[in-house]
Amino acid sequence: MTCTQERIQLLADASKHPAFAQLVGELCEADICSWLVAELGNADALDHFSPHENIYSKAVAPKHILHIVSGNTPHAAFQSLLRGLLLGSHNTIKLPSAGLPDLVSWIASLPEKLNYLITASNDLDTIDIASSDAVIAIGSDSTIEAIQKQIHPHQTFIPHGHKLSIGIVTDAAEEAAKLAARDVSLYDQRGCLSLHAVYVDESSGISARNFSRLLADAMADFAEHTPPQSLSLSEAGAIYNFRETTRFMAANSSDVELLESHENLNWTVVYQTSPTLELSCLGRCVYVKPLPKNLDHLGPKSDHLSTIALHPFDKTEAEKLSHLPAHRICPLGQSQSPSLSWHQDGFAPLASLVKWKDIG
Repeated sequence: MTCTQERIQLLADASKHPAFAQLVGELCEADICSWLVAELGNADALDHFSPHENIYSKAVAPKHILHIVSGNTPHAAFQSLLRGLLLGSHNTIKLPSAGLPDLVSWIASLPEKLNYLITASNDLDTIDIASSDAVIAIGSDSTIEAIQKQIHPHQTFIPHGHKLSIGIVTDAAEEAAKLAARDVSLYDQRGCLSLHAVYVDESSGISARNFSRLLADAMADFAEHTPPQSLSLSEAGAIYNFRETTRFMAANSSDVELLESHENLNWTVVYQTSPTLELSCLGRCVYVKPLPKNLDHLGPKSDHLSTIALHPFDKTEAEKLSHLPAHRICPLGQSQSPSLSWHQDGFAPLASLVKWKDIG
């Protein structure tokens, strides 16, 4: 049984693995210690009883955590498993049917003291959900609902269902377009941190229509350096149908304009005056819309907001947006790179998993 400090050292070394470093970022021991202190109050909270007001308290990690992860958000799978390993729990990870080669490679590279804490499986039917103390599920709302029906009252359940993100630009320069292109294009828009729409404050001196053209140029540049993955027939068909529907709308209304990569399906930008937040068809397809005066009326899709990426970023301006459903407001360009200790969907990544024992 390893102590927390030993696991910190091992995980800091393991973060140097190329796949982990690319998706999560390389970590030092001080980063991980700070994370523990921020959430548990003490880096040794899992090993010893420490003073807490007029008593002594110790954090107790779940003995067994089940991670049900999706193939479209590999970074979330890495982060989820990282939390379980840091807590010293035994971790069963249910991989998607297509697998997660980068995650499997990282697991194989781990030292024995961490590797023995992990069991990987592609078949949920072979996993006894009821035997887990905690279940972390990442997937569609229907997947989350199906899993939740199997959760017992004694289990901790942390669901991460369908989410989407948006950008808000109040200084619509070329730099903003480059940052937005990154947040749209990374992971081919498959994750909850991917932007589906960028709202432009037209009082900044540039129209949303003009910004859509800047964004189209930036999307083309990004695709040249970071081409999208190959599309399935259904994914390609969805983009084609999305473009043709938009093309018809643009032909009949000046309120819509379609900008697209003409030789392929690498990217699509749609300017639209309607402020209603809509899901894109994914595959690097994004809406650009004028910023409405009242963001409370973006429509029902706003209930699924994960992140708002703001440019230029200002803490005071970010606080003005904190009443919206999104759990995170960050600088544009960093939507896909959350902090190690971010509260995904409002959950504290470590504190929500532990229970506490008190003496005194």
